[in-house]
Amino acid sequence: MATVRIERRSNKAFTLIIDHGIDPITKKRKKEARTIQTDDEEVAEIERLKILTDLAKKTYKPTNKVTLKEYIEYWFGTPTAKKLASKTLESYKNCAEKRIIPWIGNIKVRELTRDDLYKFYQHMIEVGHLDNLKPPLPPKNGGKPEPRKRKEISKEVILYHHRFISRLLNYAIYEDRILEQNVALKMELPDPVQPEGYNPDEEDTVKVFSQDEILKLEAAAADNPKAAPYMNLIAVALRTGMRREELLALRWEDVDFKNHTIMVRRALVHTQLNGYEFKSTKNKKRRLIEVTDEVLNAFRAEARRQAPYKLRLKDKYNKKNKLIFCREDGVQSHPDTISSWFPDFCKSIGITRLGFHCLRHTHASHLLATGEDISYVSKRLGHSSMQVTYDKYFHFIPHEKRESLKELDKKFNKK
Repeated sequence: MATVRIERRSNKAFTLIIDHGIDPITKKRKKEARTIQTDDEEVAEIERLKILTDLAKKTYKPTNKVTLKEYIEYWFGTPTAKKLASKTLESYKNCAEKRIIPWIGNIKVRELTRDDLYKFYQHMIEVGHLDNLKPPLPPKNGGKPEPRKRKEISKEVILYHHRFISRLLNYAIYEDRILEQNVALKMELPDPVQPEGYNPDEEDTVKVFSQDEILKLEAAAADNPKAAPYMNLIAVALRTGMRREELLALRWEDVDFKNHTIMVRRALVHTQLNGYEFKSTKNKKRRLIEVTDEVLNAFRAEARRQAPYKLRLKDKYNKKNKLIFCREDGVQSHPDTISSWFPDFCKSIGITRLGFHCLRHTHASHLLATGEDISYVSKRLGHSSMQVTYDKYFHFIPHEKRESLKELDKKFNKK
């Protein structure tokens, strides 16, 4: 419990010593001194009692000198931070350790301004991708070191850092009560450098494969031995729209071959902090999706592909996981393995170089383009709301469908 005592340090003033106990952020005893310009001890006593009352009501605002670095390190140990998904927590730590703490960590939390944040985001843009800070590439054939090709950062990277900082400041206001306002709120962020030929209208448009590219992708995957571990995974991703983490967490018990359905129950994530974890899906809900014979045949093909490994490894094969898509020893695959391999494979076979997640976008966009109901697609993808689906795939919805959706909005919004 905090205490307040009076000390007489001069003839014309009294000093109030406020002892807050051990600071949970710095782990040091936190004391504060306030000077009252008066020679009347009764006036000083009234001020002491006022501070005690404010402390009891938790309305007292201390003068806090904690830096952003200290506060971030403290925040990661709070229950709020520990409740975050492992992947989110790891991403926040990367933001803190690689940019926020080295560049603005010495600023005191109470002295942080909007101008400080704006300059921080401008610096992020100037530096670009952190690979730009790496030394030049080693020389080839005894020549000079080769400069690295500059990489820019997207607005999403800036926005992600901004949201993290805003979250921290909100915690400082509502939980620790060391701030009165969040300087990050309603702040206009600087725009990053855009590559030549950049079209702002295409910024939020998802990238998908055309029908011809899909045919070429699956044919190349079937013919290329290096693609063998991923061929069936690609086939299922294209035909279900499931997320990478959901596919890698699929177990044989989740597939109903008789009724042509899959129960999407969980997701596989990997972080440096916790290693492999089976977590709930992104929207925390299970969902049942219908599948075609093509999907079931891909599952059967994957079982046949893994059969020789099971025979050869015998007891060394991991049978506990019962995963459909896994390593040759039955252990779960690292989610980043397929993501690292896939774009380069696309480039090598002469189709658009896209990420593995674009198979999900491809599934959704082609469904909508054929006139499938948006609510069905939204539920199939496991989106939190139909609005998420609409915002992401608006450009793929046939024009007549868009018009009917607008008419529905008008009907619902009538007063």
